[in-house]
Amino acid sequence: MALWRFVRGFFSGIWRALQGLSKVVTVLVPLFAVAFFIGALVVGIRGAQPEPLPERAALLLNPQGVLVETRVPLEPFEAFLEGDGGEVLLADVIESIERAATDDRITALVMDLQQLASPTVSQVLEIAPAIEAFRASGKPVVAFADYYDQGHYALAAQADSVLLHTEGGVNLQGFAVYKSYLRRLLDNIYITMNVFRVGDNKSAVEPYLRDDMSASEREVIGLWLGDIWTQYAALVDTGRQFEAGTIDQFIAEFPDRLEDHNGDLGELALYNRLVDYLMTYDEMNEHLVDVVDATDDEGDWEAVEFGRYLQATSAESSAAAKPDEDAKAVVAVIPIEGELIPGESTQGFAGSDTVLDQIERAQELEHLAAVVVRVNSPGGSVFAAEVIRQKLLTLRSADIPVVVSMGSVAASGGYYIAADAEEIWALPSTITGSIGVFAAFPTLERLYDWAEVNVDGVTTAPLAAAIRLDTGVDETGKRIINSVISRIYQDFVDIVANGRDMDWDAVDAIAGGKVWSGEDASAIGLVDKLGGLDDAVAAAAAFADVDDYEVRRVGIPLSPEQLILQELGKNFSSSSLSGFSVLDKLAAQLAMPLRAIDSLRDPGHVYVRCLECGAQF
Repeated sequence: MALWRFVRGFFSGIWRALQGLSKVVTVLVPLFAVAFFIGALVVGIRGAQPEPLPERAALLLNPQGVLVETRVPLEPFEAFLEGDGGEVLLADVIESIERAATDDRITALVMDLQQLASPTVSQVLEIAPAIEAFRASGKPVVAFADYYDQGHYALAAQADSVLLHTEGGVNLQGFAVYKSYLRRLLDNIYITMNVFRVGDNKSAVEPYLRDDMSASEREVIGLWLGDIWTQYAALVDTGRQFEAGTIDQFIAEFPDRLEDHNGDLGELALYNRLVDYLMTYDEMNEHLVDVVDATDDEGDWEAVEFGRYLQATSAESSAAAKPDEDAKAVVAVIPIEGELIPGESTQGFAGSDTVLDQIERAQELEHLAAVVVRVNSPGGSVFAAEVIRQKLLTLRSADIPVVVSMGSVAASGGYYIAADAEEIWALPSTITGSIGVFAAFPTLERLYDWAEVNVDGVTTAPLAAAIRLDTGVDETGKRIINSVISRIYQDFVDIVANGRDMDWDAVDAIAGGKVWSGEDASAIGLVDKLGGLDDAVAAAAAFADVDDYEVRRVGIPLSPEQLILQELGKNFSSSSLSGFSVLDKLAAQLAMPLRAIDSLRDPGHVYVRCLECGAQF
């Protein structure tokens, strides 16, 4: 009995201990979670409030994420997790540099680009004039990094001096477009990809039909890709004060030059004047202390991040504004970013409902004089493109001039919504054109046949079985689809011919899905003038016959909750966008086809989409 009482008492004690522990966990864990959230919220709110700027400091250009024309709202939890690894407005980067150029508190511009997803040539072309204006104010510009990839280096090359870590390097290799061709895979898994297209060069469907790149597609890509590379090389050659062709020669001779430097990428970059200094972190800090001529409490070079700087200077401007100032005419900028889909916008996709809301909010602005539509889209849903185009026409019908400014890409559906504008501006490196239409969807009749599954049934009319997943597309179905996309192509060319005041046959000759660089598009009439967003805004104001105006950006509004949660994410996130790991590169390669699949949301399954235009150059 004594033994039994001991055993029972022992296990009863354990059970009571576990019950007590359970109560502690039940109470304390939620309590700690609430305390953590409240603490994070306080930190986030404090971070969201502008702090006074230091009397002397460098403007630190350290964007973290992807440069975009407009940011889209996220769900609260997504906003918190995103932190600094999401989207950065290109306009914010440019505006911060422009403001700092005339701000006596800012002594230098320092660029730390390592957490920035590689910028495109078009984005660098728009940032470069702001950097040049900053330099013209007499203030130095410095870039530093552990390692420069190709996109980062184009921006860094605009600096007065480029610092590189002693163990780093510069990755210059040129541009390439490669695609995965799926015809044999589809044959092997007995899936039929039904493809219908108008335009011999509507290459979006080639990967489903061929095992390699067609000669016509190779020629078209070679032309526009070569133009963009020419712009890139000129950016670097000019920024580093090289003779024209220096970067091309460096890449052509890279293996020999690297061997001459015993495989030392840093020494190679320094010897060929791609960078000015090889430095350790401590040496970089000492150098930047001298350049910035200001230190913080820890003796490091004093800096104010560009986001905080914009926030603080905006608050200063608001406080200094006089309420009785005469209202100016307004030129509204409506950014359209991503693939066109019906519905609401999400990251990477421009939803027609969201864009319509932006246009309506622009129409409601007091003293609205003109609108600039900033397009950075490879196209997508025909339905979404037409809905947006019709809404823009309502502006024209209300005697409000509409000018289009093209970003890195405004092709296919992106061009479709631009064609009716008063004027179209593009950068020389913009990817545009791709005037063509296609429909594509899989059917499984061969898989059923391979599995020896017979499909049979009864219909009340031939059309009921014309297009089915299990039996495929019969001749009636093919005639219907070809008729629909032919009509859409005719409409597309009509829209371009009328909007650009061109002959129908002339448009047809340069359409058919052909892709053009902005420079070539200007030469053939698809684009009116070459220039950036500021040029398009000035043109819109001229159409409206106004000299004194202000620019209002009509993007996608973010709620206070989303702003706070994103600020929380910045304080607690450890995200990184270095882009150099194998997983980063694999993810980038997989992102394009996965995004293309996700964008297939048109209710009629018909698209004005340029798939190769999704590559960021």
